[in-house]
Order: sequence, then structure tokens, then C-alpha cells
Amino acid sequence: MLPILKPRNRRKNRKAPGLALSPILSFSWWSLRLPAVAATAVLVMMSGHGFAQEPAAPPKPDPLGILVRTLGKIEAPAVQINILKGMNASLKGKRGIPAPEGWEALYAKLKDSPDADVRQQAQALAAIFGGGAVLGEMRTTLADPKATPEARKAALDSLVSAKDAAAAPVLLDLLKSPHPLRAPAIRGLAGFDAPEIVPALVAGYPSFDSAEKRDVLNALLVRPASARALLAAIDARTIDRAAITATLARTLQSMKAPEIDAWLTKNWGAVRASTGGQQAQIGKLKQFLTAELIGKADAPHGRALFAQTCGVCHTMFGTGGKIGPELPGSFEDIDYLLQNIVDPNAIIGKDYQQTFVKLKDGQTVSGIVSGDDPSTVTLKTLGDTLTLQRSDIVEMTVSEQSMMPEGLLTVMDEESVRDLFLYLRQRQQVPLLASALNANDFFNGTDLTRWLSSHDGWKVESGELVGQGNAKAPVALVSELLAGDFRLTAQIKVTGPTAAAELVLHGAPQGGKFAGTSLSLGGPAPATLYDYAAQPPKPLPLLTPATFADWTPVVIAVTAGKLSIAIAGGPATELPTPATRTQPALYIHGAGAELRVKGLKLEVP
Repeated sequence: MLPILKPRNRRKNRKAPGLALSPILSFSWWSLRLPAVAATAVLVMMSGHGFAQEPAAPPKPDPLGILVRTLGKIEAPAVQINILKGMNASLKGKRGIPAPEGWEALYAKLKDSPDADVRQQAQALAAIFGGGAVLGEMRTTLADPKATPEARKAALDSLVSAKDAAAAPVLLDLLKSPHPLRAPAIRGLAGFDAPEIVPALVAGYPSFDSAEKRDVLNALLVRPASARALLAAIDARTIDRAAITATLARTLQSMKAPEIDAWLTKNWGAVRASTGGQQAQIGKLKQFLTAELIGKADAPHGRALFAQTCGVCHTMFGTGGKIGPELPGSFEDIDYLLQNIVDPNAIIGKDYQQTFVKLKDGQTVSGIVSGDDPSTVTLKTLGDTLTLQRSDIVEMTVSEQSMMPEGLLTVMDEESVRDLFLYLRQRQQVPLLASALNANDFFNGTDLTRWLSSHDGWKVESGELVGQGNAKAPVALVSELLAGDFRLTAQIKVTGPTAAAELVLHGAPQGGKFAGTSLSLGGPAPATLYDYAAQPPKPLPLLTPATFADWTPVVIAVTAGKLSIAIAGGPATELPTPATRTQPALYIHGAGAELRVKGLKLEVP
């Protein structure tokens, strides 16, 4: 586990210099802003329920009852919300708590409150108190596409916490299309054991983005039966064998099943390096990890490797997991990196010891204990933070090994190790190399994850990318993914009397300039190709100079140095291209101009 290093002073918001892209458009990067999220709640501590109380005195007071009676006398929604949030926070992870006296009457009042937050918090508390009727209401809310995203997410969390078996079909239905609730639904399904869950997770895996794929893998590894189904899917090539990282291999090994161990030995390799062999491995790695060779490596590919192996636990440049310490980048000491990556168990901080928890329902979950009290244990896992009831736990075992596994580098070739080390040297974020494993991250259909915007004029609406132009300056949207050979499909529409739009087909910014090929989509004007190797940009012939005033399909492909673009089903225009990568980007300019893109998909061989 890499320790926390003091970050260098570095601006979090980043902008690249302006870049001429066309006679009317210019390139600009988005200053990435992470929204500040503040949560305020009254945390009331109660004996027996996580609440503190005055020294016992006969008769012993009922703290929950006191809070219920207090709530019954309060009419201000803001105060009601604070108390309800405090009760929910203190009872998190618990279920079947006996409802205090007066709760039914109070809930009948709160569930009809004009304030949505009051209704939501009251409903969550009712689920903790074992209300069968309220679970039915929550299933209805979760299944209702017209309900607010906040209400649906709250319903999902409560149903999963209550282990409501009737909610499984609703969760499975959320897997069918991109949606902000798809990832939490996948994680929630890990807690259920219905026979239709595993086939649905395996079938949906190819269409999920990389974070959702990790959630599927974690969900399948909670039980030996579903782990065997995962291995069968890998053997059938439904799931790529490269998805099994060292961390997941260790989880498979922890099941202590002979057939799983045999599969690992045959298909993956040794999960743990031989005792005392770490220094020999470090010496071997250092032979091809010279500063000169690392300097010639591929940082975007290194970022892709980091996301797959290290980013599950570590955050770097604002992206990644929260289990291990945040990494600041700028790692230039090769010996330091090798010691910490190759032999993570040399020094294990107490905060990073892995704990395996076996539950009565057959699940085995592993992670880092982040909290415990007499009735619950909170575990930070690779996919989520779980609050487990002690009454559900059969066994807890603290591992002598770090959460960070050995063997992270043994499954990489020399070139890949150098690429990873170059990425760890970076002082700011670099593009992410697209691959078959992460191509679904290109556009998730729900938000602007993996996109950089120069302006607030971009949004996602009903699965469509929407850009609003203005008369002052072009509005840019740039993908974080960088692709070599690829196929991109989309339908595009440009509206507005003075609309001017542009789509980057091939090329990426280099040193503040762009020298690739783009497609100009000027509203009612015919589309035009531009070559930016020439200055000013040179127009190129286009076999199908269609307009984009209405939805127009586009297919773009780059293969072996050849660019192909087909518009509206017409014949493809083909151009030779240099062997450079492409960072797709969209631009819109003009007062009242609008650019819409639907069916956007990137495929990488």
C-alpha cells in the first residue's frame, strides 16, 4: 500500500491553452470542478441503538420513543429532517428494530408531508422498523421512472438494507439500460441469492462501463457458486480473463475451493510470490525500468492500467477508489515504487489490514473495517461501503496481508510496467487510452463522466448529449478517452440559424495545436471535411455532403492508417491518416445554436 505523500502545490482546475480548430472554432479544455457535497444531520446517540443516554435510572427511558414524541410536536420541516436524518444515520445497517410507541401515527403524518425530504427520511426509517407495507411503497417508487432520482436511490438503499427479496426483480430491471441507478442496483443484487441474478449479471457485463463491470465482478465473488459461474463465463469468453486482477485473484483464493485454485493456477498464475522472492523480483524489474526507458513509455496506456489495477482502491488526480490512500502523482523514485508495489506486506498499516467476513446467507465479503459497534460492523469493500449486522456474521478473519495484493506487476509485460510507472510520474492528468475493456466508458448515457467541457452549455438529456452554443465563443466537449483504431457511431442534429458545429474525426492536440481531420456540420449548410495539417484549414472532398438539420447517422472508423466516414448511409469517404491517436471532441457555436448527439458508441478492436 503506497503511503500518503505530501502533494505538491497544484491547481485542481486545469485548462490547456487555446487551440485553433477551424475558421470559427477554437479548442479549449474544461476546468474540472468536483461539486462540494455537504451533509448535515443531528446525530443523536442512544444506548442499545448507538445512542448515548443519561445514567440508567428506573424507569429506563425509551430514547426512540422520546424522539418519536418530540417529532410529533414539531411542524417545521427543516427540524423534522434533521432529527429523521440523525435517527437513520444511527440505525444504518440495522433492520427489524421494534417500532417505538407512537411511530405508526407519526409515520401516517410524515408520509403525507409536503416536504419531499421529510417523506423520504420517514420512509427510510419505517423500513428499518420492519414495515412490510412501506417496503411495497418503496418497490413502487424504485420502479417508477417518473419518481425523482433522489427518491428512487433512497428506496433502493432501504430495500437492499432490509434484504427485501421481492425487490430483486426491480433491481434486475434496472440493468437493462444505462441509468444512474444501474451501478447501485448491481451492488445491491450481491446481497440476494435468487437464481436469475447471476445469469443477468453475466449477460449484461459486455454492455456495462468499467465501474459497473467491477461491481459485477465483486458481486459474483461473494459466493462460491457465483464465483464458479464467473470463471465459466471467462472460459466461454463472455468476460475477458484480464478482468481478474491480483486483488480479485486473492478473493478467489480465499474461498479455499480446490477447483477454483486449480483454475487460478492454470489460467492466471501464482497469487502470491514465494517467500523471500520479492527482492529478486525487484532486481529483475529494475533491469527494464531505467529512467530513460520509462520516459519513452505510453502514459495514456499507463492510466488505463492504473484504472484497472490501482484505481479500484486509490484516487489519483481526483479519480479512483477511496479504500487506500490518495496518490499525488509525481512518483520518480523507482526503488520506492517497486518496494511498495512488489512487497506491499512488508509494512501494513492497521488501517489497511484486510478482513474477511462470512455471513449466514453464504456470502463472504472482504474489505477494511471502518467502523464497528456492539450491533454492526462497517466494511469498506472494493465496490461499496457495507454495514453488516453482527447477528448475520458467522466469522470474521483479519488477514496478515495488506489489502493491496502482491503480484500486481507479474501479470504485466515489460512495456506495460513502464507505461504504468510513467503514468505514476505525471504531475497532472493525461487522457485515458481506450481499449476493449473500457470502451463503454466513452459515453454512459446518463452524465458527462469521462468528458471535459469548456462551458456549462453541455448536458445529458434523455440519453442524448446536448450542447448549447452562444455568440461569444465556441463551446467544446472533449472526450477523456484517446483511441488508436476505433469505430464510432452516432446520430447528430444541429439546429439554429447561425449554428456552426464541428466533430473531430482523427487526431488529438499536441503542444497546444491540432493537426488532424474534422467534420464541419454547419446547421442547414452541407457538411464539410477539414484538414488541419494545413494552415488555414484545408477543405477536403466529401462523397456525401449531407446537412444535419435533422437526425443524421454518422459512422467513423480508423483502421491501419485509413480514416473512413459514412454519412446518412451513403458511400464512405476514405482518407489516409498518420499513425496517431484520436481524442474525439464536439464543438458548437452561434446564438441559439444546439447540437444533439444520440446513439453515441465507441468500439475498439
